[in-house]
Amino acid sequence: MRILVIGGTRFVGRHIAQTALDRGHDVTLFNRGRSDPQALPAATHLAGDRNSDLSALADGEWDATIDVSAYVARQVRSLLDALGGRAGHTTFISTISVFDVGRLPRRGFTEEAPLLEPSWAQDYDAAKYGELKVACELAVAEAATTPLIIRPGFVIGPGDNTERFTHWVREVAAGKAFDAPDPDQPLQGIDARDLAAFTVAAVEHATTGTFDLTAPAQPPTFSQVFDTIAAALDVGLPEITWSKASAALPLSLPREAWPMMHADVSKAVDAGLTWRPLAQTVRDLADHIGLRTA
Repeated sequence: MRILVIGGTRFVGRHIAQTALDRGHDVTLFNRGRSDPQALPAATHLAGDRNSDLSALADGEWDATIDVSAYVARQVRSLLDALGGRAGHTTFISTISVFDVGRLPRRGFTEEAPLLEPSWAQDYDAAKYGELKVACELAVAEAATTPLIIRPGFVIGPGDNTERFTHWVREVAAGKAFDAPDPDQPLQGIDARDLAAFTVAAVEHATTGTFDLTAPAQPPTFSQVFDTIAAALDVGLPEITWSKASAALPLSLPREAWPMMHADVSKAVDAGLTWRPLAQTVRDLADHIGLRTA
């Protein structure tokens, strides 16, 4: 297949593009060329800016387009307008943050759970991240003839430029006392490579619809996650001072947001989702960042 990836050189997009290449597809990357422009030399690289210059997409036709980097609806619309009928099957990587957590059941919400009200703002606002992504989803559903919408939970694994989960791996490996969120907070996440495998397979099968993509089905608590990290690294677990959620504690959520960590992933599992053990993600991540444990 000829697959166009919007983005493709950082974390989620890079794993998707690499997976597509590994599966023998003809991959084209469209991006600004700022994040590791030498990445994925087997792909065709088109330089441009989705906000101001889509001219590099004036020619060419693709069997599928995977949009990893849209944050506001105007970006979705301008891209699909530029591609016209040349986009093929269209995948949009959204987020599980589109759900209205105040209306979720305590456990086991599905893709049909209530969403936030969409925000049609022209510019990105981190405080409205979920609302903006809802608008993006609606724009994709309106403009694409064969839309696939994927809503990942927390994405973890090698290449994570956010350093969120990586922060905790480093803390445990360092062997020194550290502060952490509520030990009972559930934590669902998805390895970027498992997200990529599901996405590319769904594209190959021309799958449409919406899928929540996170794992495992029964989320561990933060306390259990730390135990898993220590065991995977074969180190003792340092002393932990448990605290409340805060911006200083990556992946922490206030108690009222915990239902967001109980997604029912049965629809995605029925469509082929599998996930590797968290311990494997930890070991691969430690290798990727050159971590040396005590």
